[in-house]
Amino acid sequence: MTKKVLIIMDPIESINIKKDTTYQLILSAQAIGHEVYYLMPGSLAIKHLKPFADIGKLKIDENANPHFKISEIQELDLEGFNYVLMRKDPPVDNNYIYMTYILDLINKKNTKVINCGFILRNQNEKLITLNFPNHIPETILTCKKEDIEEFKKIHKKIILKPLNLMGGQSIYLLDEEDKNFNVIIEDITNRGKNYIIAQKYIDEAEIGDKRIIIINGEVIEEAVIRKPDSSDHRSNIASGGTIEKYNLNSDEIKICNDVAIFLKKKNILFAGLDMIGDKITEVNITSPTCIAEINKFHNTDLGRKFWNKIQ
Repeated sequence: MTKKVLIIMDPIESINIKKDTTYQLILSAQAIGHEVYYLMPGSLAIKHLKPFADIGKLKIDENANPHFKISEIQELDLEGFNYVLMRKDPPVDNNYIYMTYILDLINKKNTKVINCGFILRNQNEKLITLNFPNHIPETILTCKKEDIEEFKKIHKKIILKPLNLMGGQSIYLLDEEDKNFNVIIEDITNRGKNYIIAQKYIDEAEIGDKRIIIINGEVIEEAVIRKPDSSDHRSNIASGGTIEKYNLNSDEIKICNDVAIFLKKKNILFAGLDMIGDKITEVNITSPTCIAEINKFHNTDLGRKFWNKIQ
């Protein structure tokens, strides 16, 4: 049955169509006959106590230039759509939070929001992992320099991450000999004002981290592994890492299934897990990526599976 799908994303003209997951989801939606619409950036608002926005019909074509066409733009009620797909990238700043409140006003009987505003606002991607203590590296959450110093003394080599960014931004690797410790802590915590997460460094990070997709409680066994450049500890593609085909083994599937059960209970329909060795380091729910790469390496169509699974 044809469904009406509304996409909320960063400006479509700025994306890399060969790698962008949102683009792949739109392609698959078109292929199975759904009508796809595009929310014009900056137009989301509340009127008459309902969410409205300037919305246009969207058609995409990989072989055209430009690769998209938006037509019939008009102000519409978001409750007129079967699905609202929230694919706006972090940072999770005040405007992002305000958007989630607006999305919460959508009547969920008629419209499914993926992932819903409440979830995006209340489940931080770095902190979701704390729900799986047996499957994560040693971790602390703090804004105190003294805590981080003590943690580094114990574990010798640690990773520091801010809580609201993506793509490897502002992620630091510190060891015992690092003479930039003080300035890094000042920077990442904003002189003790901002919480950060610190994790014990996992030696398998040199091999790479796996990106695993979970759709409505189902672990997708076809995955990819992102490998860091020799000059950088980060394996994120946005940070210069490379990517290869990967298939989960039975132990990894068991670990991911534990996470999938939790996500299903929380109504998190779409997520991307990062796994180094046998440890989960992050659960991406704002804008999971790597579907294009998984499709390419495994000759599959995760976009089609996505639309079939969320019904």
